[in-house]
Amino acid sequence: MSGNATIRPLSWKAIGGHFVFLAKFGLSCDDLVEDAVKKRYSQCLVWFLLLWLSPSCFGQVIRIRVIDLKTGRPLQKQPVSVTLFYDKGEKTPAKYDANLRLETDVNGEAQFRLPEPVPVHLATQVRLTSEHWHCGCMALVATRDLIQIGIVQTPGPESTTSATNAKAEPGVILFLARPFTFLERLFYPFVKD
Repeated sequence: MSGNATIRPLSWKAIGGHFVFLAKFGLSCDDLVEDAVKKRYSQCLVWFLLLWLSPSCFGQVIRIRVIDLKTGRPLQKQPVSVTLFYDKGEKTPAKYDANLRLETDVNGEAQFRLPEPVPVHLATQVRLTSEHWHCGCMALVATRDLIQIGIVQTPGPESTTSATNAKAEPGVILFLARPFTFLERLFYPFVKD
C-alpha cells in the first residue's frame, strides 16, 4: 500500500439526504440533535403533566384516619362504613355503591374515591373493635367542606385541648380516639347498659 490514502465518497443512501438538507438550510448535526432532544423532552413533559393531573380528573380520593389521641399511634383493622348522600333530583352515577365497607390499614387509614358527580354529603362511622375507647366516631359532613378543609372528630369536648396538634387536611376525616382511663375501665361494667 502506498502512502496515498484514498477517500471513498459516501453514497446518497448512506447519508440519507441529510447533507443536502444541512447545506441548504445552514444547519449542523448539533442543531439536528438539539432539536430532536427538545422535541423528546417536550413530549415527555406533556405525558408527565397528564399523568400527574389525571387523578384529579377521575375523582377525589378521601382518606379516613383513626388515631389514638394519647400516643398518636394509628388504630389498625378498624371497620369503617361510609354512606354517600345525593339530594333529590340530583344526578347520581350510573354505577356506584352508596354504602361502602372499609377497614383501616397499618397506618390507621382507609380510603376511597368519590364518584362523579360528587355527592352533596357523606356519613362516616368507625366501629372500634374494643369497647374501651372514647370516640366521636361518626361524622355527617358536607363533601365540599371535606375536600377543601378536612374534618377532625374528637372524642368529646374535654379532648379538644389535647387535640390541638391535630390539624384538618383537605380530603381527610381524622377520628381521634382516647382509651379509657383505669377508673373508667373499672366502673365501665356498672355504667354500661
